[in-house]
Amino acid sequence: MAMDKGPVRMRSPAKLNLYLEVKGKREDGYHEVKLLNVAVDLCDSVEVELGGKEISIECGHPGVPEDEGNLCHKAARLFFDLGFAPPRGVRIKIDKHIPVAGGLGGGSSNAAATLAALARLTGFEDPGGELIRAAAKIGADVPFFLFHSPAWAEGVGEILSPAGPIPDWTFLIVGFPFGVSASWAYENFDLTSPPKRDTLNHSGNAGNFISLKEFRNDLEPVVTARRPEVLKAKKLLIENGGLGAMMSGSGPTVFGVFDDLRNAEAAALAFEMEHGLLSRVAGTIKGKIIEEFH
Repeated sequence: MAMDKGPVRMRSPAKLNLYLEVKGKREDGYHEVKLLNVAVDLCDSVEVELGGKEISIECGHPGVPEDEGNLCHKAARLFFDLGFAPPRGVRIKIDKHIPVAGGLGGGSSNAAATLAALARLTGFEDPGGELIRAAAKIGADVPFFLFHSPAWAEGVGEILSPAGPIPDWTFLIVGFPFGVSASWAYENFDLTSPPKRDTLNHSGNAGNFISLKEFRNDLEPVVTARRPEVLKAKKLLIENGGLGAMMSGSGPTVFGVFDDLRNAEAAALAFEMEHGLLSRVAGTIKGKIIEEFH
């Protein structure tokens, strides 16, 4: 099989959870979840090139490891270990724009972009969905980024099904100068009082989408008990014109939903000028998530 040494540069978007229900803890220690994921156009870029004998990572962000602890390194190792292509050295460069440890899935997106780039470089074709199944070995959010947006994710995040069309919302994403460990949030979930167990029954219906009233994040009480700043940011988003607001994933990043781009931009300015919080306006990505930059 002919190989293209590249490099190839992939769009690596963030995701928001519009619904996050923790359904229980499995014997293996992982939590069963039900998620509604939407990809947004706040993106890193991941450049991948074949060459050398080792897997090397270059990023330069102080919160991103450049060794075996990086999910991109794990993705590249897995790609070759599973025999998708003969083993090769790989050089990976990550340009970070997604907040690190913010609940936006940036590391998982980078790993998915690495898998997609290696498939492109090696000519690997995946009609049977092997790559998505393999992605679950790296992290629960990685399969979603190789699927399409919006989507429901169940199990530990690896069981994917299409969600209905998303409204033309604009999101204002508010970050903080601190991160939250996803493992810490899940480990401490049982120490809080979870919301009422009112599981949405989408029954695999691709035409079903949820309303703002049905937004849910079971991990939010865990994080806000330690970080009340999250609740304050939610309140400020509503006060500045947001239709709704919620923490994404394991946090601490918060997003507000706006029906108009100008309203979102005005709120972003208010957050920066009046509250000193970094915010970003983002639109939804519909359909394919990971794509090559040209």
